[in-house]
Amino acid sequence: MFALVVMVAPLLVGFGIIMLIARFAPNVPRMAAHSPGEQGDQRPQITGDEFKDVIEELLTALGLHTVFSSMGTGGVLEMTLRDPKPLSGGRILLFASPVMQGQMDAAEVLGFAEGVRADMGALKGIVIALAGFTDEARTSVGASPAPVDLIDGHALLELIQEHLDQERVALVRGYRGFGGRLAGGYRAAARRDGQI
Repeated sequence: MFALVVMVAPLLVGFGIIMLIARFAPNVPRMAAHSPGEQGDQRPQITGDEFKDVIEELLTALGLHTVFSSMGTGGVLEMTLRDPKPLSGGRILLFASPVMQGQMDAAEVLGFAEGVRADMGALKGIVIALAGFTDEARTSVGASPAPVDLIDGHALLELIQEHLDQERVALVRGYRGFGGRLAGGYRAAARRDGQI
């Protein structure tokens, strides 16, 4: 009986500590903080269908062929692409999210990278998130199990400006997440890492 109490007591104490932390720990938003006096972006959010059209148009302009495409809740896209270039081409997995409620964190990026690694024959993965990425996500991508490119709304706008017509550029500039403020020095970090 005493052995049973010795085995179960640490479990009960552990569950109690977890419940206390869960009950009293504050929720930490994954949104970047605004600078003093800075206003939030008042532009409307892009619709899922419009976002899909922009991504597909950009991929076509880049010479990538869509093998499989699915759109989930909120306009989130998951695509399997094929780069037809001989020797350097191959299969590429893409995850694109127009959701602006919070930045992607390291767990989400590493989970996607693990899926790329598990998909035999995938050359690399691309994650597009209009809301951007946390600092931890940007640093964790270097230690990911597969090569993954992170593209935020600013880098996506630059790609659109480089490869699509000015009409499309003007259209996407009217939506939240494309252009504007890049919080937390992410632009400098992204340029330093060669991601944009």
